[in-house]
Amino acid sequence: MTDQTQPTETGRRRTPPEHILARVVSTIFVLAVAFLVVFAWKVVYRPHYDPYPEEPVDALFVLGPLEPWRMEQAEQLMRDGRARNLVLSTPNMPWDAMYCDREHDWPSYCFPPDPSTTRGEAIGLKRLADEHDWSSFAVLTIEFHAARSRFIIERCMGQDIPVVGRLQWVPSELKLYHVAYQLGGYAKEIWLGRCEV
Repeated sequence: MTDQTQPTETGRRRTPPEHILARVVSTIFVLAVAFLVVFAWKVVYRPHYDPYPEEPVDALFVLGPLEPWRMEQAEQLMRDGRARNLVLSTPNMPWDAMYCDREHDWPSYCFPPDPSTTRGEAIGLKRLADEHDWSSFAVLTIEFHAARSRFIIERCMGQDIPVVGRLQWVPSELKLYHVAYQLGGYAKEIWLGRCEV
């Protein structure tokens, strides 16, 4: 096997440029894989939920779609007096919005997000908060959406907002899809910058 290094004037051997490039590419690849593993673990496989605030919040915000478990949990929190107002994102108009057409023991607000994304939901919440002078919130969503929802809504609202919910079983083959989806969502949100309300 021949020595690929080249002697320099001082007698030391210099590593060829192609070897340096291979090391740089290998390092970048290892770092990218490590990032994806940590990202997948923290965002999709073992997401973080916040504890619900001890004091009642001004608004409990339920992200769409309004699956039955979300509404059951939201209504239980409202019955327990954990929020003063219930806000629902209703991307599947008009069916989701029918909730706000009925009478409840608490004020309810429904709006279709525009755009129909988490950013649109955050913008809608910000507008309602400004209109009604709300200052404290909790967000209810599914676990693999918790981290990105927190990231987007806090950027729009300009404050820390707890994200609550419950763990829901997801088939392992779908988790890989959610890793890619959530990663793309983060990249898109960072590219778009702070939301304008």
